Amino acid sequence: MPRPGRKARWGELSARELEVLTLIGRGRSNDEIAKALFISPHTVKNHVSSIYRKLTIRDRTHAALAAIRMGLVRVDPDGE
Repeated sequence: MPRPGRKARWGELSARELEVLTLIGRGRSNDEIAKALFISPHTVKNHVSSIYRKLTIRDRTHAALAAIRMGLVRVDPDGE
């Protein structure tokens, strides 16, 4: 499996997709993302699918890793 997208591909994400990716990186479910962004769960699912396609990834774990690599989510090594 290729690494989650190249930086050039990251630039293809829309502002809303970046918001969704950030929330995925923070461990939020589709329902939680929908409520936070005031959109339907179906719309979240469409954004997630688009993110996967654009970053050439297949699952939520890789999406979360991409969010970390992109600097959208900070990882606290102390878990705080």
